[in-house]
Amino acid sequence: MPFEYRCPRCRAASPPVTRREAEGYRDEHRATEHGGLVPRGEEIVHVPGSTPDPDGRYVSTAGLLGGLALLALAEFLARAFGR
Repeated sequence: MPFEYRCPRCRAASPPVTRREAEGYRDEHRATEHGGLVPRGEEIVHVPGSTPDPDGRYVSTAGLLGGLALLALAEFLARAFGR
């Protein structure tokens, strides 16, 4: 699940990383750019367009096997009834 640290004051953003890494970017940015102060409006956000579960963008194996079983059943019925 990729996250991004964003600082609106500097218009800076981290690359998409894990939440823990984004927090590291935030802490480093605060220390180097803002003298340890917290810039108003900074945030760590979930990257738009990404899925909560990295495997969520793939078809499930059970769904794929169920679809294949339905196709096999349809072929069997078509052959059995001579269509």
